[in-house]
Amino acid sequence: MKNKLIASLTLAGMLTGTTAFAAENPFATVPKDYWAYTAVEQLVSDGLVDGYNLEDFHDKKVVARYDLAQFVARAIANEGRANAEQKVILNKLQDEYSNELKIMTVIPAEPAKTEAQPAQNNNNNFFDNGKIKWFGDARVRYQRNYTDNPRSYTANADESVRRDGKNSRIQERLRLGFYAEPDDNLSVLGRLKFENTLNDDTRWGTDGDTHHGEGSVDLLALTYKNNNTAVTVGRQNLNLGQGLLFWDNPMDGILVTQDLGNNASVSAGWGDLTAATWQDHTTNAFVANVKAPINDNTNLTLAYLKTNSNNNRVYGTRKNQWNWIESTDNPYMFNSIAYGFNTQLSDKWKLKAEGVSNMASGLPDDAQKNGWWTRLTYGNLKWDTKGTWEVYADYMHLGNYSIDSTAWPHILNTPGGDGVGGNGEKGFGLGVSYMLANNTNLALNWYKLKPYDSDYSGFSDYYDMYNLELNYSF
Repeated sequence: MKNKLIASLTLAGMLTGTTAFAAENPFATVPKDYWAYTAVEQLVSDGLVDGYNLEDFHDKKVVARYDLAQFVARAIANEGRANAEQKVILNKLQDEYSNELKIMTVIPAEPAKTEAQPAQNNNNNFFDNGKIKWFGDARVRYQRNYTDNPRSYTANADESVRRDGKNSRIQERLRLGFYAEPDDNLSVLGRLKFENTLNDDTRWGTDGDTHHGEGSVDLLALTYKNNNTAVTVGRQNLNLGQGLLFWDNPMDGILVTQDLGNNASVSAGWGDLTAATWQDHTTNAFVANVKAPINDNTNLTLAYLKTNSNNNRVYGTRKNQWNWIESTDNPYMFNSIAYGFNTQLSDKWKLKAEGVSNMASGLPDDAQKNGWWTRLTYGNLKWDTKGTWEVYADYMHLGNYSIDSTAWPHILNTPGGDGVGGNGEKGFGLGVSYMLANNTNLALNWYKLKPYDSDYSGFSDYYDMYNLELNYSF
């Protein structure tokens, strides 16, 4: 589950400028507070510029447009592994440094015009200049025990319904997106998603359902930018903090992002989360996010999510109810704050962690409101380089009301428990990600999990969970 779209600091920094800086002179000095310098700095931090980390970037003391364009050229070579908002940044930088990139032959020079060539219609310049950029990805995955079912259970008397935790499914997903700039201050981001689910064995007395052709408008948003402020309206990709509250999922609404300089940003917005949570009614929420770097390798984050209605309900299970499959309507209430960090420990070691607390009033008296998660990663996976890899270890300790473990709108490879108000989860997992070919990734992870409080829940552990994925992007 991956980064970070229009609301991120990267995009906010990229959107701060609309006029080329000293475009006629490739050796003109570029000040460090210029939007393009900040944007390239972020791409280096994200690992899209091969051969450089932030320390190397700063040691180069980049001061000229041509020098900065060399970093842009390296990032363009890795566009295949860039996520949606990183591609937006690259498109903007490519426009900014088009003259320098043509000199480097990174992008083709425009053919010389002749008198025989007809004049262009100004109404078509947007399309003629190639300012619509297309991107997409495809995924096939197999999941085992994707709903966190416990090992111990008692079926009903005639055994007509079973819930033994050995559920599994195969999913196929294709996403097609575009980015366009109809005006210097206006951009459009859209994406369609098509998904099939095969052999979905939920273990509720069925042999495995198949759902075909589930297509939807995954993203469709307009962004207006003015100096250091970006306002995005529509169905947009929302990322909060390190990902425990909300990550790489759509929100219908408005989000305002302010670039504070030096890679710091603050954003706030209001919207409907239904596109991500699949509730059968509107799920309005207020969201906010702060990102603050403390040095070149470490970022602190503070995120906030508050659902608007205490009447929202979600199916779930409650204490000790796995002795019989009794459905429960648990309150879908979140007034949550998450505080976290991510840091590059060395060239190959990375660490991120986040804690969360749900302060909503009206939750059951025995609600488990707190949780935390951490991930340690080793390796140097490069999306456009065959044979690169990384491995990671996760540990999580999540109460039953700490995150949304029903809709799974967060960054974790597990749901985070057996549903909102269920039994939560704690335990560890291991994962590996390997590039089979350029832009083609194979990922496998495994988790050993228990309920947050075995005495509270009445059972000791969940069945092991597995995920196997094959991903391709273009």
